Amino acid sequence: MYIRKILIGILIVGIAIGFYMMYHITQTIFKPVTSFTNETAYVYIPSNADFNRVKEELLPLVNDIEAFEILATKKGYIKQVKGGMYILKKDMNSNDIVNTLLDKSTPIKVTIPNSENISLLSQQVSLQIQASAEELTQIMNDTLFLKEKEITFPQLFKPGTYTMVWNMSATEFRDFMFEEHVREK
Repeated sequence: MYIRKILIGILIVGIAIGFYMMYHITQTIFKPVTSFTNETAYVYIPSNADFNRVKEELLPLVNDIEAFEILATKKGYIKQVKGGMYILKKDMNSNDIVNTLLDKSTPIKVTIPNSENISLLSQQVSLQIQASAEELTQIMNDTLFLKEKEITFPQLFKPGTYTMVWNMSATEFRDFMFEEHVREK
């Protein structure tokens, strides 16, 4: 009889500890952790970023970075950081944020102005994608590429609005523009 009371007591304490742990885990995963007041916030993660850089980008937007880090570790995100532009919504929880960063890089609209001035065009495009103006200028001045592809500068960088990923390198940008040119033919 005495042993039975002890076992019931241990069982009750174990259940209470289990419920507490379940509550704590649920709060870590599902409580809203965003700290911004707008409906959305944009996070730009460079292609070569590591998890510490992601945390730096999220620090002003998330009020419980530890909860985010715990879940990111559990889901393996810290070893597979992906560059891109991501949209976070107000009242997202750690789980939503990790899922967004894992596979929902948002394409952006990039406007190519009507300009034959390589320097000016490079500066304007560099304000819209990750590649720097210097890298873009170097790629746009690559006359061997233009000769090889039998295309002129104005044909390659045709004015318009294009949908692409934010974290494009200068070479990827040029190749994207060439593919667009081929597609329009």
